[in-house]
Amino acid sequence: MVMLDGTLLILLGVFLAIPDTTVHDMLVRGFGLLLCAAAVAVGVKMWTSSTSKQFGPVAWLACIVLFMIGGILLIWPNESLEAIAITVGIVILIRGIIETSVGLADRRRRGWKFLLTRGLITIALGIFFLWFPNWAAYLLLILIGIDFIARGVSGVSRARQLQKQQG
Repeated sequence: MVMLDGTLLILLGVFLAIPDTTVHDMLVRGFGLLLCAAAVAVGVKMWTSSTSKQFGPVAWLACIVLFMIGGILLIWPNESLEAIAITVGIVILIRGIIETSVGLADRRRRGWKFLLTRGLITIALGIFFLWFPNWAAYLLLILIGIDFIARGVSGVSRARQLQKQQG
């Protein structure tokens, strides 16, 4: 299972790292389809459950919102990708500001320069994501793809070690 997981992560990472808009559209639409299917499955499970009266309006709203997000990803994949990039940019920018302020506040501690530098780089990355959401979306997919490839290689390596230990 570890070998299969690693191999699939490598393939998905290569798929994400390819800078092709049709591939990314397909990936976003596939994710949207999965979200819609998950929302329907959870809704049906809640409806048919013997304890369905225990579920409040928030649980039903969660299913509806999940279905709507999946539909938006299906209908507008490019715009969805940009919205994700802008959201990630805001989060990264806020995180960078926090890291920078913590680094400046803890100048007596060892490693404060590293924290300050990391915070400034994170702020620059957040500004990049906000300024260029089209490029940022593809950069985000490529970075996720590289991460998946690295995790996949690690999984395959771990699986081989396990096979050697088992004999």
